Amino acid sequence: MSAHELDHLAIAVPAWGPAGAVLNRELGARWASGFRMDVFSPCQLAVAQDMRLELLEPGSGEHSFIQRFLSNNQERPAPHHITFKVHDIRAAIAGARDAGIEPVLVNLEYSQWQEAFLHPKDTGLGFLAQMVQTSHSVEELTGSAVNSRSCPWEQSDSAPLRLTLIHGTVASLQQARHVLCNVLGAREILAEAGPLTAAFHWDEGAELLLTETPRGGIEGQNLSSRTHGIHGIVAVPADVKWQLSEHWDELDGLLAEGTLHPELGLSITSVGRVPAVAGP
Repeated sequence: MSAHELDHLAIAVPAWGPAGAVLNRELGARWASGFRMDVFSPCQLAVAQDMRLELLEPGSGEHSFIQRFLSNNQERPAPHHITFKVHDIRAAIAGARDAGIEPVLVNLEYSQWQEAFLHPKDTGLGFLAQMVQTSHSVEELTGSAVNSRSCPWEQSDSAPLRLTLIHGTVASLQQARHVLCNVLGAREILAEAGPLTAAFHWDEGAELLLTETPRGGIEGQNLSSRTHGIHGIVAVPADVKWQLSEHWDELDGLLAEGTLHPELGLSITSVGRVPAVAGP
């Protein structure tokens, strides 16, 4: 096992502003940091318990992998990757190779931030998985950078929600289970979920719920696309002790009630909170 935390969900967007405004309005997510780069421009928003959501805007250079990703998705925003923090990046890379997966974009040059990625064509997860070893926050690493930016939308004063669940679909649950448990250190929960659905837990961060479907869609749910990958998130007030195992019988209804936000390419289900309106 290598990962000890599901750290954040990253979403590719044409521009930070529209997506960030939605996350602030629906989740109370607060601007944490943002900076511009040639290849891509990331910003992070913090929700309760300091879990992050990251927005990835195309960089200023002509060879932007985020622009390529958006172009392949008909210029529509969509979840891009999930970042897992690991105790030992070299052990994580070795574990992936032992499982028959060759990490890509491996960068061990800087001690403050070392990373490697697992490509969805190798994992079957439907999303890119980033493994990171770091003892620093993004703000600590980039706060004094000359290319740092301030929040481009007006923020509401609503309390941040807790991101408790990320859900999506895969072509093979058996393959996804192998990667998540044996490579990324997840513990599978909800054995009663059935042969086509599984939930995964880490010591910190949101849980991950995956359903095996032939084409990526789930009947009756308002999903952002027909491809496999991440389709939505569930959030609750920070002081609510919401556990997936205690709400399993009502989960299908909760997911179906999620609102699809084109600015993000995913649905949001907010349990027990009325979205606040940004101030004047």
